Amino acid sequence: MSSSGGNNPPPLPLDIIKAILRLLPAKSLGRFKSVSKTWRSLISDPQFIKTHLHHQNHHKTKKLILLLTDDKSLHSVDITHQSLNSNHDLSAIGNRIFPSTRIQWTMGSCNGIVSSEDENGTVLLMNPTTKELWKVPPSRFTFPDPDSVIFLKHGFGYDSSTDDYKIVTIWFWKTGRKSSYKVSVYSLRNNSWKELRNYVYDNVITIQFTGVLVNQNLHWLMRSPNGDPLMIVAFRLGNEDFKEIKLPPDAASVEKVGIGGYEELFSVGGKLGFFGTGGLGLWVMEEYGVGESWTKVCTDGIGINPFEHFSFIEGINGDIVLHGEDRVVVYNLDERRRRNVRIQGGPTAGIGIDMGVTYFESLESPVKYASRN
Repeated sequence: MSSSGGNNPPPLPLDIIKAILRLLPAKSLGRFKSVSKTWRSLISDPQFIKTHLHHQNHHKTKKLILLLTDDKSLHSVDITHQSLNSNHDLSAIGNRIFPSTRIQWTMGSCNGIVSSEDENGTVLLMNPTTKELWKVPPSRFTFPDPDSVIFLKHGFGYDSSTDDYKIVTIWFWKTGRKSSYKVSVYSLRNNSWKELRNYVYDNVITIQFTGVLVNQNLHWLMRSPNGDPLMIVAFRLGNEDFKEIKLPPDAASVEKVGIGGYEELFSVGGKLGFFGTGGLGLWVMEEYGVGESWTKVCTDGIGINPFEHFSFIEGINGDIVLHGEDRVVVYNLDERRRRNVRIQGGPTAGIGIDMGVTYFESLESPVKYASRN
């Protein structure tokens, strides 16, 4: 008869371990790499990372807000779904990340990877969860006269057809009376830039700084300098070309919102959204690419002063998160009301908020993507 000390349960099959681990948060998985060589190998496996990412994407995993303050520091802010259901103003915990890096601006996020640019002009791809950071090589494109640059717009997203992360940059500069445009695309998998020749919107100005990622396409609001009606231009990451998206009916018929007014695209629940002051309201495109599917979800505005500019960050579990210069607010589409967010341990009083993006915790590694070739 065997002793009681020998009655240890048999080890779980590897398939069951995989099934359990893929349900856990990315931050926990990072700690579990130290359990054994087998677990480290499993959690680091690219296929497991994809499976874990797919689960995160399809189970409404909570997102976090990444805020860039005017002292060039990044703060990760955790807003839980339970707090969003509160009837009161919200409280959230903020933690500074990448403290040794001073960020000039953020350019979007996708699958847990955040694109940004530091104060030296270096483009960065960073995973706030794993603390990995990849420095993107500079584009070879140079301006005839650096002082002639009028605007520079960015976008960042994932292309599933090539399993690649891409950064899109739209340059616009003016020499005398001549206007010139250039579009550059960076491939993380190839770790290289290339210039595109198919940009046909040479008579318009891009209003939004950052492209809004929906359906693996990047979207910008554009308008010609003479004040013609707005247009939405989408860059398809797979085809690497541009197409136009129909505006909501009200927005298409309004040429100028007026003094202090503004318009903005955003993403909520994986859908493209449009907001405009001056009576344009809040719209959501229920079926991507179908102009007739624009639905006005808010007719009376969202309770913000049109002279106080708020930027949309992104939806979290059906709520829309916005930020102003000194605060973050959450707007609930169903209740049609807003709540202020008080951030504990995050941006301190007197430090303004320049930009914000949302992200969720993932194991995606920009370093490994760039090192595959």
